[in-house]
Amino acid sequence: MNPNDKTKMTTSHEPLAEKEYILIQEIAKTPTHTQRSLSSSLGLSLGATNLLIRRLARKGYIKVTQLDWKRTQYLLTLKGAMEKANKTYHYTLYTIRIFRQIQDNITTILRREYEAGRRSFAVVAQDELLELLKDAIGKLALAEAAFAYYRSFSEVPAKSPLVLAATLETPPPSTNGRKYASLVDFDNIDFRIGA
Repeated sequence: MNPNDKTKMTTSHEPLAEKEYILIQEIAKTPTHTQRSLSSSLGLSLGATNLLIRRLARKGYIKVTQLDWKRTQYLLTLKGAMEKANKTYHYTLYTIRIFRQIQDNITTILRREYEAGRRSFAVVAQDELLELLKDAIGKLALAEAAFAYYRSFSEVPAKSPLVLAATLETPPPSTNGRKYASLVDFDNIDFRIGA
């Protein structure tokens, strides 16, 4: 097969799109979902849900069975279950690598800034990333260092000269000499801050 011929490459195995994957997860949990209940739980229109169901059936990931004139059952096929497991596996690997990236970067930047004399740090992160950062920072045991944690850049006091960030939120323009240091790059899994 010619690697430049993308049409041949994509027709043999198209990976699940994000909404297709979410729909498959819902069907795996509750095969007796109606299209309306699937639509509601996914936050999609009824038409979009219908389109996704037909696409997944055409790809062989789900089987649609009419139980009677009013009820339909959606079952995950073996191919659908394997694709769901594959996507879950790759998502888990990606998540582990992102967490490792953040841990490496927070260690590098905190040691560098601490050795340069900084003792006060502002950190912006959300949800699990915030907990991960707190854990990684605690393990560094930097004497006399103070950390303030925020969920958004808008919460950070104006007097903070350096803001460490592990978030999808875009930092505001730098003012008063404030610097922003991103601890994660969700698009580049190999991103590391140089020592």
